[in-house]
Amino acid sequence: MTSDADVEAAASGARRLWWAWTLLACVVILAGAYASTRTELLDVDEVLVDIAGDHLDPALVVAVSGISAGSPLSSVSPDAVARRVASLAWVAEVAVERDWPGTVRVWIVEREAIVNAVDLEGRRGLLDRAGTILEVPATEAGLPTVRVDRLGVPGTRMTGIDPLLDAASAVPPDLRAWIVALVPTGNGIRAELVGGVDAELGLGDDYRDELR
Repeated sequence: MTSDADVEAAASGARRLWWAWTLLACVVILAGAYASTRTELLDVDEVLVDIAGDHLDPALVVAVSGISAGSPLSSVSPDAVARRVASLAWVAEVAVERDWPGTVRVWIVEREAIVNAVDLEGRRGLLDRAGTILEVPATEAGLPTVRVDRLGVPGTRMTGIDPLLDAASAVPPDLRAWIVALVPTGNGIRAELVGGVDAELGLGDDYRDELR
């Protein structure tokens, strides 16, 4: 005759066996799911770069992204890639997305250069509206020129030049050819004009009236 203790022991053993098989099944499923993300079918096949602007080279973006062709797509962190790409001076905005099974997409909006800058050593570069140094050496035809003390490393921001940038933004396109450079002075901003003539613009919040 089977005692109650024997029945309980058998039931307990069955429960332990069921849990053991359940745990094993979960491990197998998880291992299979992980392995499936590491197969060649889910490797990075291509990196597609879409740039709103014409200064950045897509090949440079891919190189800076740190993404290697053939690496598991699951190992690509969109946030980490975005941080690396954002280190490029021309990048204003960046978004990164994994597109299964094998594509990484990168969208970039470039900064806009508004002035040519020349420093005391004669180096030339491009600045955006915030004073970010975009590229050195570089010049862009049609933009106003400002004189600064020293151009730093691309990607860094120059401080204390807001009046210069304000004045440069206020220069009408039809007057740009007549202005050699905008220069900071103790009294504000001076415009060096073609022919060696200077025009004192002073210091203000809006230079459009002075430049008409």
